Amino acid sequence: MTTLICEECGKIYHLDPEKLKEKLSGDEARTRCRECGHVMRITREQLEAEPVKPEEKKLVEGPEKASAPPPPKENRQKKKFEEKKKEKKGQHQGLGLRAKMFFLFLFIPLLLMTASGLFSHYQLNELSSRITGESTRVVQSMAEEIIAEKARSVSLQTNIYLRSHPELGRMDFNYDPEFSRIAVQRVANSGYTVLFERPGIDETDQAFRIWAHPDARLIGVQILGVLQQTLGPQYFPEFRRIIEVAASGREARGYYTWVERDGQLRQKFAVISPVEGTRYHVMATAYIDDFTEPVRLLETEARFMATQTRNITFGILILSLIVIGLSISIYGYRITRSIKYLTDAADRISVGELDMQIYVSSKDEIGNLADAISRMQDSLKLSIERLRRRR
Repeated sequence: MTTLICEECGKIYHLDPEKLKEKLSGDEARTRCRECGHVMRITREQLEAEPVKPEEKKLVEGPEKASAPPPPKENRQKKKFEEKKKEKKGQHQGLGLRAKMFFLFLFIPLLLMTASGLFSHYQLNELSSRITGESTRVVQSMAEEIIAEKARSVSLQTNIYLRSHPELGRMDFNYDPEFSRIAVQRVANSGYTVLFERPGIDETDQAFRIWAHPDARLIGVQILGVLQQTLGPQYFPEFRRIIEVAASGREARGYYTWVERDGQLRQKFAVISPVEGTRYHVMATAYIDDFTEPVRLLETEARFMATQTRNITFGILILSLIVIGLSISIYGYRITRSIKYLTDAADRISVGELDMQIYVSSKDEIGNLADAISRMQDSLKLSIERLRRRR
């Protein structure tokens, strides 16, 4: 026997497949449900696959007789709904609406905002580095000119004083208060000027002797010997290159490394200016960081401000992402809950549960969708009632 179930009312029929084969029109046979009038279809393949059991009682009049009473309507609807749910579970599931909302409104903005923050931080650091670097070069250049002007000024003053006091001997330079004030002057915070004498024609190049210095113990001492002992073989050649230029009677300038008593290394800049008409030279020397220290402090402050700005920016970014994430979670949950509810309602209606109540309080497009499903439900009810009245 072949079993047919009416898709509209759920009534079950056990029919003779031979009778159905006689009704084949093309590749399918049709028969009408006597309960609701719905046309049921069965294909040739289904008829040929149905086993025929001889012990079963054949129905003489085909679909006009039912072999068993139909189950209750509510049970049939529940059974169909459960079967439909199983079919849906077996279908391929993609990304949910909330997952897509998180991806579009949280993950992508997170990438863009992070990239923007990192780029802004990089630009800020680059700008501060360029400004402080350029400022350091400008200040350093100005410091070199200040030291050079000091050496020339002291050299000129020394020349004038020596011409007006020809009786003053070099051994008395450092002990003459007025000359000492002229020859030894402060440069910047810790720099100073020194008066020394270059060697004569018949003397060796080691005879550079100091005649005016802040430290009276160095008066008459060979300057190269003192500096060679102080700077050591590693840094003394830097100063020697400067003094070799001065030995020819020309102005000389350059950087050299000064070794402090505690071993700390600091850069110094020196300008040696000759005293015209004599073998004397005035050397103005100063630590270059006396001039660039404010710029370094500015650079440190700029880096601190850049770091602080970066931290504040990322703090605002994280707070914004938390707020956006919570908003998406809450709003997305409400939307998906309503959609799931309407999907469930549509599934129930599709299996014949036309009396269920659909209630959605939303006033937006979700509410419009709920109203449309309710209208569809009412339309199906009216259509089924009209079919039954025609029967």
